[in-house]
Parts: sequence; C-alpha cells; structure tokens
Amino acid sequence: MKLSNLILKAIFFTAIASTFLAFVINTLFEYNNFLNEKEQMRKDFTEQKKSEIKREVNKIYNYISYNENNIIIKAKEKLRNRVNDAYAIAYKIYNKNKNIKTEKEIQYLIITTLQNITYESDTYFFINSNQGRAILFNKKSYLDTVKNIWNLKDEKGIYFIQKQSNIALNKKEGFIDNFFVKPNTEKNKPHDKLTFIKLFEPYNWHIGMGFYIDNLTNETKDEVLKYIASIRYGEDGYFFINSLDKKALINDGKRAVPPLKYPNDSLFQKQLEALKNPDGGFFFYKFKKLNSADEKYEKLAFIKEYKKWEWIIGTGSYMDELDNDLLKKQKQLKNAIIIKSSIILFIFVFIFILIYFVSKRITSFIESNIINLISLFNSASSNLKKINLNKFSFIEFRTIAKKLNKTLKLRNKAEKRVRDLLEIINKNVIITTTDVSGKILSANDSFCKISGYTEEELIGQSHNIVRHPDMPKETYKQMWKALLNGEVWEGELKNRNKSGITYWVKATIYPTFIKEKIKGYTAIRQDITDKKRVEYLSITDELTQTYNRRYFNTKIEEEINRAKRNNYYLAFIMLDIDYFKLYNDTYGHQEGDEVLVNVSQVLIKHTARASDFAFRLGGEEFGILFSYKNEEESLEYANLIKGEVEALQIEHKKNKISPYLTISLGLVVREGKKLENVDTVYKLADEALYKAKESGRNKVCVSI
Repeated sequence: MKLSNLILKAIFFTAIASTFLAFVINTLFEYNNFLNEKEQMRKDFTEQKKSEIKREVNKIYNYISYNENNIIIKAKEKLRNRVNDAYAIAYKIYNKNKNIKTEKEIQYLIITTLQNITYESDTYFFINSNQGRAILFNKKSYLDTVKNIWNLKDEKGIYFIQKQSNIALNKKEGFIDNFFVKPNTEKNKPHDKLTFIKLFEPYNWHIGMGFYIDNLTNETKDEVLKYIASIRYGEDGYFFINSLDKKALINDGKRAVPPLKYPNDSLFQKQLEALKNPDGGFFFYKFKKLNSADEKYEKLAFIKEYKKWEWIIGTGSYMDELDNDLLKKQKQLKNAIIIKSSIILFIFVFIFILIYFVSKRITSFIESNIINLISLFNSASSNLKKINLNKFSFIEFRTIAKKLNKTLKLRNKAEKRVRDLLEIINKNVIITTTDVSGKILSANDSFCKISGYTEEELIGQSHNIVRHPDMPKETYKQMWKALLNGEVWEGELKNRNKSGITYWVKATIYPTFIKEKIKGYTAIRQDITDKKRVEYLSITDELTQTYNRRYFNTKIEEEINRAKRNNYYLAFIMLDIDYFKLYNDTYGHQEGDEVLVNVSQVLIKHTARASDFAFRLGGEEFGILFSYKNEEESLEYANLIKGEVEALQIEHKKNKISPYLTISLGLVVREGKKLENVDTVYKLADEALYKAKESGRNKVCVSI
C-alpha cells in the first residue's frame, strides 16, 4: 500500500470518529444537564408551592382567629343596640301617652310591644323592677301579678336580679356574666350567658336581653365556614376544613351541611401526622381537581390546627404544572439535539470534502523529496519570486515547482479572503474598544448598527450614551470593580439606542495591558434582545400585563434584601377590587376581565420607576412594591391610586359604598433595618387589607 493512500485513509477515519465522538459527548452532556436542571426545578417548584399554600392557610387561620376573638365584642354591640332599641320604644310609648293614659295602661302598652319582639336563637327582652319584681319574665307579663324574683340565683350561686338592679341604679346600664342551664336542651348542662340591662327611669325598671355565648360561637362558625368555602385562588386553589373528630366541614371546595364523616381514613391519618408539628405540616397525596372527572393528580398540602375549635385547616397545590414545564423543556432539548445533529452533519460533509482535497495535496508532496521541498518552498516564500523550472532535472521536481509558483500566486487571494472574514466579523460581532477611563476609541459596524450612532458620534463618548435608565447602578459598580482589578467581566446589559428603542446584549469586557499596566478595554457583545423578550413573557400576567405571582415571589425577596443592605424604606400594597364577585355576576366575566385590565393600567402608570413593581397576585388581588422617603409619602401614593381607580367611573350597581368601581388597600411601610421576612410583610399587608374591607372598603389601611 502506498504511504500517501494510508495517510489519506487515516485522516478520513480520524475525522469521522472525532466528529461522531464530539457529537455523542455533547449530547450526553446536554442530557445530563437537563436531568440536573429537572431535579432542581422540582425542588424549587416544591419550595415555592410550600411557601404559597402555607401563606394562604395562615391567612385563613388569622381570619378565623379574628372572628373568634370578636365574638364577645360583636355580642356586646348587638345586645347594647337591641336593648337601646327596646328602651327607645318604651320611652316613645311613655312620652306619647303620659298625658292621655293611666300609668298602668302605658305599662301594658310597653310590655305588650316588647313581649312580641323575638330575635334569632329565641332571644327576647325582659323587664324587672329595681326592687326585684318581675314585669316581663320569660316572655310572660306579670303586670297584674306580683312575682318576686329578688333572690333568684344562677348556677354559680350569684343573685343576678340583685346585681342587675344594682347596675341599673348606680350605672344606669351595663353587662352581666351569668351561668344558666340552657332551656330546650337534652342535657342539663350550664352555659355562659351574657346580659345587658338599661335603667328605665319613669317606672324605676331595668330592661334587658341575654345571649348564650355558645349560640354566638356556633353562628360565628357558620359564617366563617360559609365564607371560607367560597374562596378560590389561582387556577385550582380552594380550602378544606375537618374537625378532629373526623368530620368534614368543607370538603372538595364545598360547605358540608350537615358535616360529613370523613371518607378517606389513610388521608385523615396523614393529616394527624402532619399536625404533630405545632406550626402545621406538609404532606403529598393524590386528589381530583374541582369540577373534573375522577382522574387524580399529585397534590402538595399544608394543614394547621385551630385548637380552640378543634379544626384542621388546609389547602393544597397540584404538581402537574411542573410536569407540563418539564415536558416542554424535554421537547426543547430534543429539538436542540436535532438542530445540532443537522449542523454537525453539515460540518462533517464540509470537513470531509475539505480533508479530501487537502489530503490529496499533502500526499502529493509526501511522494517528493521532503527536504528539497522545504528548501524550495522556503526560498520561494522569502523572496516572493517564481522558482526557475530549468534548475530541476526531473519532471517531478518541475511539477512541484509549478505548484509552488501557483501557491505564491494564491497567497494574495488568501490575504484577501482573510480581509473578507474580518469584514464578516465586523458586521456580525458587536465590538468596541475604550481607553482606561472608558472613553470609546473605536466601534465596529455592528455596534453602530445596533446603537443607531455613527462611529464619529461615538468616539470620545462613554458607554453611558446607550445606557438604559432602568439598569441598576450596582451592576456598573461591580463591572468597574472587576475591570480595575484587571479581571474579565461578563454580564447582561439593558441598553437604549439613539431612537430610544431598548435592546439587550450579553457582554464580555477584557482589559488590555501594556507592560502589565491597563491601557484600555475591549468589549465583545452578543445581541440577546429576543431571549429577553421570552423572559419578559415568562414573568408577565397575560391578561393585565402586570408582573405575575411567580415573579412576585422572587422579586419581593430581592427587594427586602436590598432594603436591608441600604436601609431605605420599602413599602408594599395589597389591594382588592370591592365586591368583584358581584360585579362579575352582574356584568359578566368578560366585563370583569376588562375591569382588571383598566385597574392594571392605573397600577402600571404609577409604577414607572425602576424601583416600582406592580403584580397580579391572583383573581382580583394585586400588589405594588415600591419605596418612598417615609410612611406619609407612601400613604399619599396609595390614596392617589385609590382615587384614580374610582375616577375611572366604571359603573358598579352592586357596590354598597359607591356607584362606581372602588378598591380597598392594605399598606405596609418599613425601614430596611426593621424588615423581617417575606411572610411577615405579606401577612401585615393582608391584615391591613382585611381591616380596610371590614371598616367600610374604598379606603387605605396602614399596618402598624
């Protein structure tokens, strides 16, 4: 076998094997990266969902606690109002008839009127004289009968009639706690009872009414369960509530009336295991989605016990969203491998052809005398003169000489080709050079094209000429710190061209040295504007064009950490459209979506600064993250947004506080050094929003 043929075959096989091996290694590397990224995505997604559902359960827990703590307050207010109403009725009858009827006739009218008034839970008015005589007792009139009740005692032995008379005579009105056996109950078990009495001066009576506390507690529980069963958040978010005696109070997003026996023993056991953690616990299980068939999906749940009522409060999040994201990622990887395979195949064909012709030429030289070939080539190359063919005795040498002469002729063509390649780089790679102070010394055609400036306009300017105002100063501080230390800096920069159009580049900046001293910098950039547009879509709510909930969870962590580092005021508003469900029921969901867009435009208008962010947190709930000098400025900002929304004058017939659409806002303002964490800030804003709703809506409440 000829040596030239052996070398030619060796080159072919080496090229094929190297190309194939490079392709296989690259593919395996890509796939391994995907597996690692897949596992990290699952961990990140799980942690994010844990944070979300725990926050939602804590909101409901706080709502229940608030209502439970207000039972006595509401009871006192209701009792006081009703007794005051009875007092007003009695006084009106007295004043109207005191000059035309006898005392006994007036008393009869008062007793008859109040005797016929009965409220829920069979509560009614009573009237006693302050000397211990029953006037209206257990809904019966004793005006014509002397019934002495002065020495009546409750189950704790307290003379409650004497106590009522004492309060009436000395304080004119007041509350009394008693302990009685509740009528019409199976067990003779005493219960707490709260009573309010008021002095009726004309006849030295006291008028009163009492509530059994457990009746009020049960009414409050019913109201709380009804409200919680109506709550939805996200796409599939709802709450469930079970009792420790294994009864389902809210099941599958619906109120269970009467409570159901919990149908799944193993799932209930998981809940009990999770409750061993006093702060609540997480667990995984499979469950069907609301309004869906019987197909079950993996679900992560968080539960927490409300000990006073022995309730288990919980919610969950379906994990199939992550599986959908992973399928998309896997499909993208498959497409990328196909594209790379096509490119590598094209390169392989190109290399194959190139190697073939190069190998042919190389093998023709090998067949000649290598030493003479080198000598002749060096001589011809250095002198740039044609080789004299007459100096060779053999036709083979003359052939080589002719080829060498041809090579010299092609040299100029090769140099031209190099210049063409440099021109291609100039048109497609964005390059600038600057002096040590950052002043531009040169800018290639690609930089001029993307920036919109001519090279003459750029020379002598700094790169601030294309700097976008949204870019944080911290990025440039880090850049210059690295460059001044002689290090290479890499990063992504948001720029603005001469026409004001935004574009993004991935930049690598190299210091240039002369005798180990920095004399300037060379920046090589890649246009990544399309990539950034895709990233923008991933963090933006499609309907409202505000940032979405996923981006909120990331951004609030960053802003809290930044406020702590720089110790400036950070403010967070959580706002909700008043009676939005009624709006949807009245005008339809399409109009409801239009309202969400209109409100979002107000928020976007007032979050134009780089440090301001507007988010859609879910449904009709929005959030605004911003910073001002103090709480007063932040409150003015919140009231401005509230006023502009109402000024849209969007008709809302079902709004109980305005003929137009309104919003309620909860505001948290904290100095950086006083900030705690995301959950605390979110909880405070949520409580302030709840307070705004409870106190009348269409207002801003500030968390103290």
